[in-house]
This record gives sequence, structure tokens and C-alpha cells, in this order.
Amino acid sequence: MKSIIAVAPGKCILFGEHAVVYGYPAIAMALDKGSKCNIRETKYNKIEIHLINYNEDFEGANIENLKQIIPQKYAQISKLFSLLSEYFQLEPQRLSITISSNLFPGAGLGSSASIAASLLYAFNCFYELHLQKTKVNELAYELEQIIHGTPSGIDNTICTYGKSIYFQNGTFSFMKISEKIRFLITYTNIEHDTKEAITRLRNLRQEQPKKTNQYLKEIGKICKHARRAIKNNDFDKIGELMNENQDYLSKLQLSNKKIQEITSTALNNGALGSKLTGAGLGGCVISLGEEEKLLDLITILQKKGYKSFIAKNDQEGVRCEKK
Repeated sequence: MKSIIAVAPGKCILFGEHAVVYGYPAIAMALDKGSKCNIRETKYNKIEIHLINYNEDFEGANIENLKQIIPQKYAQISKLFSLLSEYFQLEPQRLSITISSNLFPGAGLGSSASIAASLLYAFNCFYELHLQKTKVNELAYELEQIIHGTPSGIDNTICTYGKSIYFQNGTFSFMKISEKIRFLITYTNIEHDTKEAITRLRNLRQEQPKKTNQYLKEIGKICKHARRAIKNNDFDKIGELMNENQDYLSKLQLSNKKIQEITSTALNNGALGSKLTGAGLGGCVISLGEEEKLLDLITILQKKGYKSFIAKNDQEGVRCEKK
């Protein structure tokens, strides 16, 4: 019986989070960790969904039945079925759909976009829809709107195409990033709250417009310098700019004690740069360094109660493979 596996990378924002909302650039990198979706044909007259990370399973006689059963927190899946029907007149039957991810959830690593991209591409391959990645990206953005309302488009773009991107005002260009670059991704043990972070920054901007706008402008400048440093494979400069970016994010009240503990620990143990990634107030911290030092840092941070993994750039983006 037919079986397809699709995989999609996660992402981290290297520079420019929050400032990108106000028209400044951001740089994002696809991670070699991400999500996986397996669609398997079965002999049973039902559709099964298995969410490995959440230890939850759903089944229904048909799509409409499933949409009534799936909880609101998994509304992306229901929306996917609606899109398949609306755009492609597909009514899936007799399927087992298994979704898993090795990303920290709610941590600024693009887990929802990664799952969306892997789901879409799995159906693309299973039903031989022959969708180009431009269409997959558009549909992934629609699925992201279910979770985030008005997302920037960074997450779905990087999870669809992979590589690294320079993103500004809704447009992006690919960047080449060294295959040797390694980042340590460390979870703060706090799910980030994007809405809270955006609201906090908006309020700060209303209370202290001159100072806040200047900080955002400086982050924009840092991002432009980082683009050049990445092009030149200047890891020391990249690290220096990461630290500057983190200083401004702290001034914008988007850091916290756990983020500060992780960045300080990283810098005190050989990392070239360390900063929050994504919304802040939790989520993850990224630290740049030599792989050997990052491996040591995993142990040091683990003793402090933090989980980490080393990541490099994914170059392929979402893709399918027959099981």
C-alpha cells in the first residue's frame, strides 16, 4: 500500500526579530531539525491522525467527521482538509496520517510552519498534485494565519524553501551561509508568548517613542552588517553582532532572567555570540561557536536545567521521500 513521508525544516531568526514588524530587515536560517508527516494508505474505511509529540490520536469516517472531532488547538489540520477540498477537490479516505517534530514547541523555531509545510507536501506527493514550492508556501501561510493571525511570512517561507533568507517588507532573497556554521539552540523552559511580546513592545513604543524607534533602527543596521559578515564567513563579527542585537532586545524589555542566564553562560564558555531568537520572553536562545565548544556547553547548560541541540543550515527545504 502507498506510503509517503514528507519532512520540513524548522527555523531560527538570526537577526532582526521584532524590528522586522516595523519595516526593518531580518535574517532567518532553516534548521536541520524539523517536522515529519507520514501518510499511509490503509484498508480501513476511516481516516486516522496520530500526533506523536502530543500523544493524541483522532479518527473519523470522513473528513467532515474528523473536522468536528479535532480540537481547536489543532485547527491547522482542519484548515488543511478545507484547503484540499477547496483548491483540489480532494476528499481523502482510508488514510493513516502521522505527524511528529523534533523541535521545541512554542519556542520560536517555526514548529507550526514546519508541520504545515510537511503536511501540505505529504499530500502533494501522495496525490501527485505537482505543486510548486511557491504554491506550497502560499498555502502554508494560510495555515499559519490560523495560529498567528497576521504572521510575517518568515516562518512558512523558510520552512518551505530551506536555506537562509534576508527578509524585509514581505519580500525575501536567499542568502548563502557557510556549511561550517553551527548554532546551539537552547530552550528556556518557557513557551514564548508572541502576542504578549508584541503588545509589550507596542506599549513601550507609545510610552517612549523616540528611544524605542532608535533601538529598532539600530537593530535594522545590525541586520545589514550581519548580512555582510555572513557573506564574508566572518564568524567573529557575526557573534559580535548577535551580542549587540541581544543588548537592544533587552532594552526593548524582551529578554528575561532565563535568557540572560543562558546567554551569559554561553559567552563565558567559548560562544562567539548569543541571543534570544523569535518573540522573546521565553522560547529559545541561539549561541554561535565551534562545535566542540558547543558540545561542552550542552553539558554545562544541562546541569542548569536547560535542554539544547546543535543545528546547522538546512539547504533543501520541504521535501518528500517514499517510505
